[in-house]
Amino acid sequence: MSQNVLKRRRPQISNPAEMSTPRKQKFCEKGMCLFVILVAVVAGIVAVCVVTLTDKDLRQRVPSPPRLEWWKTTIIYQIYPRSFQDSNGDGTGDLKGVTKRLDYLQELGVGTLWLSPFYKSPMRDFGYDVQNYTQVDPLFGTMDDFDVLMKEAKNRGLRVLVDFVPNHTSNESSWFNNSRHSIGKYRDYYIWDDGVNCSTCPDTNFKRPPNDWKSAFRGSAWTYDDNRKKFYYHAYLDSQPDLNASNPDVRQELKNVLRFWLEKGVDGFRGDAIRKLFEFEDVHRNENGVLNLTRNLPGVYPVMREWKHFLDKYSHGKGQEKILIAESYGITNEMRDAYYEVDSIPFNFAFVQKLNPSCKARCIKQIIETSLDGLKEEWWPNFVLGSHDVSRIASRMGDSFVNVLNILLLTVPGTPTTYYGEEIGMKDTFYTYSESRDPAGLNYKEDYLKYSRDPGRSPMQWDSSTNAGFSNGTPWLHVNLNYPVLNVEEQLSKETSTLNIYKSLAKLRQLPSFTNKNIIFSTVNDDIISYVRSESGHPKYLVVLNVGSRDSVVDCRGPPLGVSSAQVVLAAGSSLLGISSYRMGDIADLQAIRLKYAEGVIFKI
Repeated sequence: MSQNVLKRRRPQISNPAEMSTPRKQKFCEKGMCLFVILVAVVAGIVAVCVVTLTDKDLRQRVPSPPRLEWWKTTIIYQIYPRSFQDSNGDGTGDLKGVTKRLDYLQELGVGTLWLSPFYKSPMRDFGYDVQNYTQVDPLFGTMDDFDVLMKEAKNRGLRVLVDFVPNHTSNESSWFNNSRHSIGKYRDYYIWDDGVNCSTCPDTNFKRPPNDWKSAFRGSAWTYDDNRKKFYYHAYLDSQPDLNASNPDVRQELKNVLRFWLEKGVDGFRGDAIRKLFEFEDVHRNENGVLNLTRNLPGVYPVMREWKHFLDKYSHGKGQEKILIAESYGITNEMRDAYYEVDSIPFNFAFVQKLNPSCKARCIKQIIETSLDGLKEEWWPNFVLGSHDVSRIASRMGDSFVNVLNILLLTVPGTPTTYYGEEIGMKDTFYTYSESRDPAGLNYKEDYLKYSRDPGRSPMQWDSSTNAGFSNGTPWLHVNLNYPVLNVEEQLSKETSTLNIYKSLAKLRQLPSFTNKNIIFSTVNDDIISYVRSESGHPKYLVVLNVGSRDSVVDCRGPPLGVSSAQVVLAAGSSLLGISSYRMGDIADLQAIRLKYAEGVIFKI
């Protein structure tokens, strides 16, 4: 190829005048292109900011907080099956009855059911004296009924926890029968001792108990067995012999129980009487009333770790975690921490133990602070207002305060547990001695009312029909006489009822600002407690509760808020009156928040 072909020809100018005519500049050569691009970028940023700041949904979606385990965002609802719903007219609640009410629980907004014992039992302590851990007592139905309950609960997105009773069995258990006959490995399944010589004790082969340990249900914690000619230890009834948790064979048996129910699909367990799992090794040492040899001994924690590690084998990824909760009355924060260290959850009974009519705003603040004090980042708090073992919160604190206490329970950090009926404000029911069923009370004869747990176990009040819709038969305990006016059906129709306030709280609690451990107290005086719940990138919420006995005014403009007004998102008056001076959507002045006694309001900042 020739060189000429590769050369570019210069353009020919036919008119010399064209050389003197100036060339017209292009747009970007004038420096305008960069300016226009800069203006466009700035306009885009401004547009995004305007949309984000004015679009409520966008503001609330960004950023998203870390996804929490299911049990950190749920509400646990305790069901005492005997008293929840009877399906066959025998007067006792059962598993089919629980299944019948699953839609109600789903609509209530709770995410987890905790079922008290329904296992095979002589029922001397109403199920906490287990004869067979892997059989359903006919009183409650069949294993097929349980399977249906599990299936229907899962279909509604509800989790299920069951009670685990590892401290003791029934004396009608095959394990105990084998032990009292010294058969093989069962010989040491329980705590046995020869006792000490007693010349005045012919009924017990001239022996007496080895120490002064007392039963929780009155009297000695030791009972003589004529067959084995020894005493056995029982922290509760003499029909509830304590298992020997130091025995590896016993722990393996209990692990087999856990396996059985895990394979049935349960989401975890609430361990009953965990603090009493171990006793001091030398049973010839007296407690002298101090109770330091029969509860909260160090051996509890390694066993809890062992069981939790076993549960973890059934935890298949996010959303499938299995939890182990420990009943833990009267423990110190150091004991609490020891439970957390072994990856279990100690139930926090601070509200149960300390809330009383004299415990006002500052007292409640102290309870919350003490409960949260020292918790490591990964340790999740929890709060409980009531249970099957104590008087109902409406009776302990006064039925006017049910709304504010439910607001408190569902807006403080951590996982809340609601005892059945507290969502409608059920009260204790009076039973005469002859009507009483609880051995904890009956053993005290004329003082039974001080110890009986029956008043807090009355049947659930569903409607105003016979027996409050609980049973077509004669209830095992009669229904509270207030049921015609205090029941679920009645409250569903009233916007400001305790039930509907609870349902609104359950929805509010799912917001990111409430599903974390952040809480900052605002103004607290003799009557009013107020605190702020927040999450980065989401609205703040101010909770103001009057737990005093008089109307009160509080100023919440200062730290931690620094604003003068806020929107009302929930308002609840006294549970008796059901009327609040605030209305949903109102913009309220935070300088002078005026609350009647037993009134609570939540503001969105």
